[in-house]
Amino acid sequence: MMSEPKRVHPISMFIDFISDAVSMIKNFIIPFFVLIFVNSNSSIRFYAFIILGVLLLWKAVSTVLAWRRFTYRMEDDEFRVESGVITKKKKYISLERIQTVNTSEGIFQRIFGLVRVQIETAGGTDGPEVSLTAITKAEAEQLKQSIFNRKKSLQQEEMIDENLDFPDSLTAQQPVEKEISVSYRMGIPELLLAATTSSGIGVIISGCLAIYTQIDEILPLDGFLKRFSFLSHASVEIYAILIFIAVLIAWILSVGVTALQYANFTAKRKGKDIIITRGLIERHQMTIPLARIQAVKIKENILREPFGFATVMLVSAGGSITEKETSSVLFPLIRKKKINELLTQFTDQYQLAPESELKKVPKRSLKRYLISYGFVPLLVGIILSVRFPPWGYLALIPLPFALFFGYLAYKQSGYVIKDQLIQLTTRGIGKTTGIVLRKRMQNYTMTQSYFQKKGRVASIHTFVKSSALLDSFGVHHLEEEDAERVCDWYSYETNQST
Repeated sequence: MMSEPKRVHPISMFIDFISDAVSMIKNFIIPFFVLIFVNSNSSIRFYAFIILGVLLLWKAVSTVLAWRRFTYRMEDDEFRVESGVITKKKKYISLERIQTVNTSEGIFQRIFGLVRVQIETAGGTDGPEVSLTAITKAEAEQLKQSIFNRKKSLQQEEMIDENLDFPDSLTAQQPVEKEISVSYRMGIPELLLAATTSSGIGVIISGCLAIYTQIDEILPLDGFLKRFSFLSHASVEIYAILIFIAVLIAWILSVGVTALQYANFTAKRKGKDIIITRGLIERHQMTIPLARIQAVKIKENILREPFGFATVMLVSAGGSITEKETSSVLFPLIRKKKINELLTQFTDQYQLAPESELKKVPKRSLKRYLISYGFVPLLVGIILSVRFPPWGYLALIPLPFALFFGYLAYKQSGYVIKDQLIQLTTRGIGKTTGIVLRKRMQNYTMTQSYFQKKGRVASIHTFVKSSALLDSFGVHHLEEEDAERVCDWYSYETNQST
């Protein structure tokens, strides 16, 4: 077992400095931009540059000192880290608490053949427990093997200790678990199809709007916008063409982002772990123990659903609250008819029930879905039509689409119970199906408004652990008897556990 203190690669100083400098500039970009570029006082500009230079110099010096002080090692069944520039910190992590050891390769790590290692423990919330910015791939693999081999030894020793009081059990023949190994790789055709049918266009458009509002606050754009003043007299056709071009550019950008994100995507199961690798420019590798899986989430957006494609995600416990997604993508794009075949191989316990077995919401719930989906678009359309005729009438265009999605939600929402599994299906614009093991449900909630009680319907929700948060699944306007039936099914498990 490794016991000598080790340092991360020296290139980590440069990586940490760039990362911290970018973060610092991002936090102070608006005041510094105003002081340096907008303010006409030369002395203020001079002092602003001096302050910026001092801050960057201090960041460079502190980064070097932090690298010198940072060491890690394994000793006495613990992973030990010592760090700190001014105050020395010692962190000892029991190997039994370590859940996953994930690796990623940014641009600088790939240039030097290094990887970033992130160690996560049970109950971590503010990020990985330990992050090693840059170490060699061989060292990362050795570290990972050392941690999990020792963890396995500790678990076996614990089992032996528990069996000391039962000597007969030691001589009994124990079943040997078969080591399962299966893999899934996303090909180029699937990658292109996933990129072109992704819903990332909304993220791109909202990001562009956020950037525009930030720039508009610190820069006078009046002169720039005056160059396009002729558009104020343009026809509706010109506006339609410009909007189409803007949406097309946003779609192309979203295709590129998705393609980079899921390039070289592979998912492998080795024993009791699922290892997911993805990324072109920055490669990520995530290890998810089967014991951490809390639920399976299947998402179908409006572009993929008509062609029978879906995205399969794993909702897993542990990890950190700062992760971008609470669910880990297992299959970015897969035909629905192939989900069960692969899902069984990767997870053992989870299965997607056919829609024919789904217990749907009652017919009297149709009006409730139409009202909940159509009320806001109708109200906004009426207000804008009255205030801004005739252009305000265009605000009524989304209404039929909202009613259509409300009808789809009514037709597709429902649940099915199979032994220890419950499957809940609902939809907004896209369709979402959650598959949850009964023992993974944190709680079950049945709610009824006054009008739902009169209509003998109810809404149900269940929550599962996801990082430091809770992920929820539910169905609205379900038959009251069905909601109580689910409650009885869940309560049986609760009573059994008590």
